[in-house]
Amino acid sequence: MKLFLFILLATLTAWSAPTSKTTPTNLPKVTTLIPQLLPRNPNAKPPPSPVQKQLEAFFLGVQGGKIDECFKTLVASNPTLSDPAAVPEFVGNIQKGIEVFGPLQGYELYDLRSVGTRTLYITYLSYHPRKPLRWQFVFYSPVGADWKLLNLRFDDTVEQSLIPD
Repeated sequence: MKLFLFILLATLTAWSAPTSKTTPTNLPKVTTLIPQLLPRNPNAKPPPSPVQKQLEAFFLGVQGGKIDECFKTLVASNPTLSDPAAVPEFVGNIQKGIEVFGPLQGYELYDLRSVGTRTLYITYLSYHPRKPLRWQFVFYSPVGADWKLLNLRFDDTVEQSLIPD
């Protein structure tokens, strides 16, 4: 009887154990930020001019095939992100995204959220022949200093990120 209960318990545990199924994507996962669902009511108010100029230069550089240069310029204010060891990996991920989904055909601000008065969480969408990509940027403005990029990520999970009705 004890053997029967043990087998039954083991079987039920195996059936109820969570599985770690993930939807495969073509991009390497970049886990520098906690993923965020796309809000149903985005705030597409433009970021402050210095931030907007940095992001426009970045996307225009990607569109023009100058990924390495525009990425280094974008992360120059952050020693962690501009670490020479980290730059090639992230640039490689962007290049792989372009190879998989096609050239950047356009981009737009989707959402801007203020976190306090000196931190911005900004989501852009970039458009490619095969699928859009989601880009998330975090900018910070230290007292008496210019806006600097704290973190960024991109992924191809736009359709999975939509908040359902």
